[in-house]
Amino acid sequence: MTLAFLMMLAGAVSAAAPRKVVFQTPDGWTLSADYHPPRRGGMVLVLAHGVGSSKREWERFAARLSSEGVGSLAVDLRGHAESTKGPNGERDFKDFDATGEWVKAVADLRAAAAWLEARGVKPSRIAFGGASIGANLASQVSADREKAPCLLLLSPGPDYRGVRLAARPGLKVLVAASPADLYSHQTLEPFSKMKGAETLTTPAGHGVQVFDDARTLDRIAVWIGRCSVATKQAK
Repeated sequence: MTLAFLMMLAGAVSAAAPRKVVFQTPDGWTLSADYHPPRRGGMVLVLAHGVGSSKREWERFAARLSSEGVGSLAVDLRGHAESTKGPNGERDFKDFDATGEWVKAVADLRAAAAWLEARGVKPSRIAFGGASIGANLASQVSADREKAPCLLLLSPGPDYRGVRLAARPGLKVLVAASPADLYSHQTLEPFSKMKGAETLTTPAGHGVQVFDDARTLDRIAVWIGRCSVATKQAK
């Protein structure tokens, strides 16, 4: 076997089996997540899915990042998939529009970051990313974490279910959206004028569907990899 093949095989094995973890939010939700640890000194990307989805939508992307040494923590948001144990018993995200629970879901990503920090991951190595409403949630938590190294937004919108899109000046951001997805695509222009932000027009898709285009997945993975390298150099 060639060295290149062995390295590829080793990467595939390490990316194949994320660790299942559970943690709680301050307001009483028990959340489930898939964790790919980073290589020594690497970045961890906390990932938030869209409405009605789950952490599983990130599997392909998380495996790709893991093969390159970048960690990830993909979370089942409150009321979704394996994160349905709420403070008042079993609850479903379908009630959230009426109760205003979506705005509170930013606590899920803060709890994810706290879980990582408790295991020795420095705040300067914890980045955030999201798809659709998950992108807006990721933007919200990144806005008040000054040490977050970068932010990935797939198909964000100005306002999803009361969760407004936020932006911290100077934060390194990549925003991706398709022209066919008009509500999301309109966010590219204001970000294109922000220092540290990059925009990517994708051929099609909403949220993680943009990864159906292999070139888009590659470009985003490379961008995240560069951010991870920068966090190591900044230590």
